[in-house]
Amino acid sequence: AEFCNKIQVRSISLLSAVDVENESAVPFTKEEIASYGEGSLGWINMIILYMRVKGLEEKAVIESASDVQYVRLFQPNTIVTDQPRYGWFDATLFRLHKLVDPYLPTQYHSVHVRLLGAAMVADAKRKLQEEGDGSQQDVAKLTFKDFVSVAGKAFRDSLDAKEDEL
Repeated sequence: AEFCNKIQVRSISLLSAVDVENESAVPFTKEEIASYGEGSLGWINMIILYMRVKGLEEKAVIESASDVQYVRLFQPNTIVTDQPRYGWFDATLFRLHKLVDPYLPTQYHSVHVRLLGAAMVADAKRKLQEEGDGSQQDVAKLTFKDFVSVAGKAFRDSLDAKEDEL
């Protein structure tokens, strides 16, 4: 991000995770890091640590990209692809999301990788076309409903139609 300041980048899009809070992210102590090397973490601890690392990542980008006008934090939940890439767990999670997405709050909906990519590109293009004096950094967190809004509802509908064929 510091290099982005030097070459006068106007917009950074960062892939983060749903529910990450960079404001409260606390750096790891040496003792904490040492303690994680003792035995397995387990799923719950791994997820908690992942969220903390993502929060620290967001915080680092925001702070070190101080001259970048737009910092866009994309916070998807589960990113789905056309084909599961990590075995049975991936396949099960993708199928489960198809069933539960309609009942979940929008920010927890799964997002297709193409929709997420299209949203990131469309958002960057839109921001770069905006007129602004660049005097104040604009940091925004974007979730599923923002992805759909930015990339367009037609894009999401085309993905739904394709998924129904599978």
